[in-house]
Amino acid sequence: MSRGTSGLERDLNLIRRRAWLFIPFLLLGILVAVVFRSASGPSNAVASMQLETVVQDLVVGGDRGMRIFEAQSMTTDDRFKQMVRDEIGDPNFDYSRFSIALSPISVADGISRGVLILSIKDDDKVTAERYRAAWVKVFEREYQSPDGLFRTRFIGAKQDVVDRMDTLYAETVADTKQKFPDYPVDELVRTPAQRGSAIDEEYDRQIAQLERARAEINGAIASGSNAAVASLLLNTTVTDGNAAQALQARKATLDTAISQLEDKRDEFSDANLPRELADAVVNLRAISDLRQEDYVRLNNAKVAVTSAISDVETSYSFSGGVATSITGRIAIVIAITLVFGLIAIYGWEWLSQLRTAAIGGARDTA
Repeated sequence: MSRGTSGLERDLNLIRRRAWLFIPFLLLGILVAVVFRSASGPSNAVASMQLETVVQDLVVGGDRGMRIFEAQSMTTDDRFKQMVRDEIGDPNFDYSRFSIALSPISVADGISRGVLILSIKDDDKVTAERYRAAWVKVFEREYQSPDGLFRTRFIGAKQDVVDRMDTLYAETVADTKQKFPDYPVDELVRTPAQRGSAIDEEYDRQIAQLERARAEINGAIASGSNAAVASLLLNTTVTDGNAAQALQARKATLDTAISQLEDKRDEFSDANLPRELADAVVNLRAISDLRQEDYVRLNNAKVAVTSAISDVETSYSFSGGVATSITGRIAIVIAITLVFGLIAIYGWEWLSQLRTAAIGGARDTA
């Protein structure tokens, strides 16, 4: 080697001469990469989602069904699972591989916040990240979209309750009508005035009209049975000679009609109904009230869904599986080959120089 050779050139020449020393460490690096891959475990791709739902317009408690807990519940819905499988592109994907955990932050009427953490493990880092991306994409879409699963599940749950109550009411009414065919069950159940049945109210209305007419007749009789007044009240021409008789006849007709209506009213009053029918009517009224409340809740839910705003901020992290990817394994092989190979080359050179110096010293002594 010439005296003008630079240090870099000397190092490169040394590495070229001793390059064969890299071979055993290349084999060692391959062995370590294989062993480390099996020992390092699978890759774990994690997504942390900050969730917030704010409902601008609702009655107290009207958002129960759109809170942070329901966002987590949505992820266990079979429809959501199928959407994730479709996004992944594997209809047979094992959804249970996803790990989902919820940490609520604040929950009150009209506002709900929390952190939803998703993790998925796979031997290949890229595959784990692909599964994570598919799940997050589906969740963000279904959580935020006006017609997403988060909102439609809320409305659907309310609608299911309404449908069940409609069915229960219809079946109970039909059964009661079959048992008591001679009674107007529908009218007995209706309670528009909240004081007995609608049929009671109708009879009271008719009786009141007849009683008013009777009071007018009594007034005309008391004032002397004037022909003009009698003609006006009876809506026909009446002479002075038969005015009193016509008014008395009308009064008798009204008395009979009122008496008959009162009898019919009493017959259909709650107190006079057969015991079994009375119980059935009370039960039907209770079902009817609950049914109406369910419709109110359904419409409140529709208002809440329309005014709700859902936000999500997602951050990603990764752990485990350092050597599970091809790139990671290649990096380990290269690192071990270069580091230990260079140490071996320079160590060999240093030992060679020591040996040469020792031999030269022995010759000088001799």
